[in-house]
Amino acid sequence: MKMFRKTATALLTAMAAVALGASAADTPKPQKVSETASLTATITAINPTTREITFKGPKGEVETLVASDEVKRFSELKVGDQVTVTYTVSLAVRLAKPDEAAAAASADLSRSKGPRPGGAAKAETTIVVTLENIDATVPSVTFKTATGELRTVHVRDPKNLVGYKVGDKVAITYTESMAIAVSAPAKK
Repeated sequence: MKMFRKTATALLTAMAAVALGASAADTPKPQKVSETASLTATITAINPTTREITFKGPKGEVETLVASDEVKRFSELKVGDQVTVTYTVSLAVRLAKPDEAAAAASADLSRSKGPRPGGAAKAETTIVVTLENIDATVPSVTFKTATGELRTVHVRDPKNLVGYKVGDKVAITYTESMAIAVSAPAKK
């Protein structure tokens, strides 16, 4: 969970500027940005003793990974199977409610009950920060976390600062998810 929080903090800094948006009205509307990446690779070798799986990517790159004991349907994997991994990260920014505090991080894991192995994992955390400075000329915002850490992030469009003011409490929710699907090789 510490790794998730470190990843969340780094990505919050990178994505906060994108999501920190508002309408032309006095009260900024909640904003959300997300990015998804997907990769499909072919299993080229399986070592059941060491639980190593060798994959060949779409550009011919080869990678060998070890499947942990968490992979319950390891024995169902076959050479030639296509494994698709989809990774999504999102960030939502909104004005915090009065006296709102950071939410406890949550994580979910599910396994595929279908005919092929697979599964999904999702983790989410919400922090509440205080806007310490808004600089429309750069444009950037500086915020303070609950631990007192100050961070300054660049804002892509100064219009995204409309409706926010120094002293506002802003809730930032970071979510990341990964889905893994295994399918039989395509028929030629």
